[in-house]
Amino acid sequence: MKWNKKCTKCGEVKSLTLFSNDKTSKDGHHSWCKKCKNRRNTERRNTEIGYLKMKYQSFFRKSRNRKCDFTFVEFLAAFDKHKSIYGMRSAWGPGPDRLEEHLPITTIQEGKGKLGTLGGIDKGVKRIPGNLNVDRLDNNLDYTLQNIIFIRFDENARKNSSTYEDCKIQIRLHEERFGK
Repeated sequence: MKWNKKCTKCGEVKSLTLFSNDKTSKDGHHSWCKKCKNRRNTERRNTEIGYLKMKYQSFFRKSRNRKCDFTFVEFLAAFDKHKSIYGMRSAWGPGPDRLEEHLPITTIQEGKGKLGTLGGIDKGVKRIPGNLNVDRLDNNLDYTLQNIIFIRFDENARKNSSTYEDCKIQIRLHEERFGK
């Protein structure tokens, strides 16, 4: 049995243990080594569409008991609508008429293509505070296009210590989506 394989991306000959399993290939292993594959996944996640796809897929991991009833194409359309109103700024703020007060959103996936880590991300790496996060306006409802909002990770994380101003913003956004 062959114990080594040449990576078609970097050209290095490596042990088969350094290649992911792939049932569709003749030898049962992916043609790229794990390091090259992780590096490519990180590069893809650092594009807007790659980052959004990662966020969309996380709905299904998070919401095993909840229903996510929209497609990725519908999710992209919702984000495009968000961008047409807010640009690359959070929806969390005083409103579209005062965009300069809304914080900017980034879509950066930190990762170094390391072996043995999920998606090339080092264990213990903190999330980037300004990164896009998708939240539910009403936590009692499922992830629906009407109930999701595009905000920053740090804004979503501080919900446990919401200020009065934060509550007013959430009420305004809720009324815009669900009516008074």
